[in-house]
Amino acid sequence: MRVTTTIDGRRVRLRPATLADRRMIHDWSYASDVAPLLHLSDAPTRPLDDWCDDWETHYFTDDEPERGRMFLVLDGEMPVGAIAYNDIDERRRVELDIWLNAEANCGRGLGTDAIEALIGYLEAELGVQTFMMQPSARNPRAVRAYEKVGFAQVPATPEEIAEDWGGVDHEDSVLMIREAWLAR
Repeated sequence: MRVTTTIDGRRVRLRPATLADRRMIHDWSYASDVAPLLHLSDAPTRPLDDWCDDWETHYFTDDEPERGRMFLVLDGEMPVGAIAYNDIDERRRVELDIWLNAEANCGRGLGTDAIEALIGYLEAELGVQTFMMQPSARNPRAVRAYEKVGFAQVPATPEEIAEDWGGVDHEDSVLMIREAWLAR
């Protein structure tokens, strides 16, 4: 299956990101006024080539949708952030990542709408049943936003997260899970 069309939310539209979008999305991660709030603030600024080691080509093409895909979050025609899903595992579980490009776009419901839109797509088109996000405990605003769209905090150590999900984003990751059948 190829992700060639946009995904409509109530307020935003998700457009599949292209290889040409990578630098812009990278720069939001490190050079925007929201970068200190992101989990990426744990590390020094990473050169684009290093960042692309994590966000491989398949996130920006339709070559391997089961391995993950990145989307631009659009408010009208204006890009306001990025959202991605990672590898879909054999139990039909997936981790989501999202970040907005500017403080001015936070607190407006754009991120929560983008999460809902992507979850709806992944449930309907790829049969995903369990969704995970792992914000830093130092970002309580992200934790509250994910709770608004049905994610619940699950007690887990970083070691338990890494063992069950294959990796941990921060030393203080908050494991948050949403089950598709619970959200209906």
